[in-house]
Amino acid sequence: MASENESPDTSDAAPAGPPPGGIKRKNLIIIGVITALVWAFAIQTGSTVLMIIVGVLSALLVGVLIWAFRMIRKQRGLVNMLQGATESPEARREALAKLSGDKDASSPTKIFARAQLMAQDDPKGALKLLEPVTLQTFPAAMQDDVSLLKAQLFLSFGRTQDARKCADSMNLDNPDRKEIRPYAAGIVAEAWGRTGKSKEALALLDTVELPKKNAEQIAIQLRIARVFAKFAANQRGPARQDLLALAEEDVNYLGRFLSPQFRVHPELQKLARSVLEQNPGARKMAKAQSRSQKRG
Repeated sequence: MASENESPDTSDAAPAGPPPGGIKRKNLIIIGVITALVWAFAIQTGSTVLMIIVGVLSALLVGVLIWAFRMIRKQRGLVNMLQGATESPEARREALAKLSGDKDASSPTKIFARAQLMAQDDPKGALKLLEPVTLQTFPAAMQDDVSLLKAQLFLSFGRTQDARKCADSMNLDNPDRKEIRPYAAGIVAEAWGRTGKSKEALALLDTVELPKKNAEQIAIQLRIARVFAKFAANQRGPARQDLLALAEEDVNYLGRFLSPQFRVHPELQKLARSVLEQNPGARKMAKAQSRSQKRG
């Protein structure tokens, strides 16, 4: 079984970053058509003042579009860096060093990117980096991703009420976040299940459809969340059955309910420990460790 002193699991199933945004071609066509119609109207009126006004507005529009395209290009580069950094701790450290050395390292976007890179190897550092920055400081399109990462980290340290606040702020039905909804639903369901919204948590879990990518890791998070929700709903028997199934698959999954840093309810800890003690694989491991200690 996993050591009780190991760092909280922040799961590789977590998204590496918000998907790169962009201006849809349809929107660009609409902007172009409207601009052309406005110019046609201004020219038809023959008013010099109106044409000057339209010219100024057009120049402002071009400036905004140039700025938007530059921001999109930067965001895509950042997302590509984050995706490439998932390969190994060394790659994450290299990307983190690069981001930390940037002149805008303290910008909200870069802070979030750095926290994502730190989350797996240094979850405490990642949370310390994110906590002082208010959610509204981040770009609107990024706020759900920030809340998701913070909720995940808070749960890793048993700070369930803080995780609940993050979970409540998220829009799980955002059409631009369909690809991360299954994982996000698992985190939200755990936060709800551990803070008095067990019925809502179970209902949410029933709506989740596993994606093709990271299906196995996400399924484990969903099953863990279901245990918390069932236990909180006084469904002790079903919760125990789910624990047994998890232990049968991999006894290390019980560490999510037994390790002190997760601050799990004592009765649920007791339930998980009883499952652990009855697990044949865990018994063999315990006997092997006992023999090894005696020889030593």
